[in-house]
Amino acid sequence: MKFTYCMRCDTVCDEEKNVCTVYGIDAIRSDGKVLSSYADVFFDRQQAECFVNMCNEGKLALIHLSSVIEDALE
Repeated sequence: MKFTYCMRCDTVCDEEKNVCTVYGIDAIRSDGKVLSSYADVFFDRQQAECFVNMCNEGKLALIHLSSVIEDALE
């Protein structure tokens, strides 16, 4: 099954009603179906872009995505 990791961008409000942009990652199949999605992983766009690129370049298996996200947040 062929898929690509893509950065997602969401707008959220914090406890004080401040609006901020957060970034996550989606695994999207070639037909457009979202296989897996993680929102609100990064606050920094550049960090999110680097992470997504690393996953694509390394051909990360979807089964390992959650573990790699956990490692990136430590």
